[in-house]
Formats: sequence, C-alpha cells, structure tokens
Amino acid sequence: MYVKPLTQLEAIRSRLVDVGKEFRLPADNELSMFKEDTQPLVWFFSEGSIILHREMDNLLMELVSAPTLIGLANMFHTTQIKYRITTQTECQGFTLPANLAFEIIEKYKLWQPAFHWATYLLRNLEHRDSRFIGTTTYSQIRATLLTMDSWSSDLRARTGVINFVQKRTKISRSVVAEVLSALRKGNYIEMDKGKLVSISRLPVSY
Repeated sequence: MYVKPLTQLEAIRSRLVDVGKEFRLPADNELSMFKEDTQPLVWFFSEGSIILHREMDNLLMELVSAPTLIGLANMFHTTQIKYRITTQTECQGFTLPANLAFEIIEKYKLWQPAFHWATYLLRNLEHRDSRFIGTTTYSQIRATLLTMDSWSSDLRARTGVINFVQKRTKISRSVVAEVLSALRKGNYIEMDKGKLVSISRLPVSY
C-alpha cells in the first residue's frame, strides 16, 4: 500500500473545515455522495472508518480509515457511477458542496496538495485492481484477508470475515467459508466468533 500523504491532506483540511458542516455519526449510518438536489458533496472524515459500496451492484469497494477525504473528483466531473458511504465505526468530520471546495482550493492555491491526494487514491485503486481483476478465487480471498490483517484489532473485532470477503469479492459465501475453514485447520489464520484475530502466514496457492 502507498503512504497516505498526511501533510498534503492536512493542508486541504485546514482550509475546508472553516466552511464545512460538522458531523458526528454512529456506526452503520448510510451517507450519500450527493444532496437531495443532486449537488455533489465532499466528505472529510477526521475520526472513524467507513465502507464504500458501488450502488449498481452493491459491491464493497473498500474499507477506509480516517483521516480521509472523499468526493474531491466531483469538483470537475460528476461520476455516473454512484457510491454509498456506510460508517463502520463512530465517525466525525465535516462535509461541504464540491463546488464550494473548488472555490476554496482555488482561492488558497491548494492544487499541489489536491494532486498529491488524488494520485494517492489513484495508486490505491490500481493496487486494488491488480489483486482482483483476472485473479483466482483464492487470490482474491487471500488479498482481502491480508488487507484485514493490516487493520487495528478493534476494527477486525467489528467485522465478520465471511460477510466482508463475500461483499468485496462477490465470491459465494459457501466457497469463502470453505477456504477459511481450510486455512484455520492448517493454522494459517486464527478466528474467533467469525472475526479475524491474526494471520501467521498465507499460502500463495490453494
């Protein structure tokens, strides 16, 4: 994974926060990337973790931890593919219309930090695609388990492994359960009540 450009992200946050609308939300709260009048929004999360779903097929795209900025690309081109944000934990931050974010970034000449952030997101999407497009079923499950292993223990304790892997890969629950069972029997992973505790190592092939 690529290193999150926190210095550049803070430069953007420090200017947008003054005009943003603050929020504090509980876990399992659904958010939209658009206002009711279809006006695109920018969301900044200073605390918590969120899940991004693609609405057309309900595919779980990614679980993202704060700090993070979502929706910046809508300043230029509004996507035709809709996404839904779900808070995985309690979250706080602020939101503002994308056109207002554009005005602030232009006013304070924040294009270089914005470009750093956009590049970081692009590289992570490329990394994700390399692990899922054209790969085997097991490779997709393996990549998802390794991603979950990088989370904090608190976040892993909130996330059911089978459900998360199935939603992220669209592999059938029965196949996911079969692979996880084999990995547990081989002492490759440790699970407790359906949650991932730890990974010792994962075989490259299954």
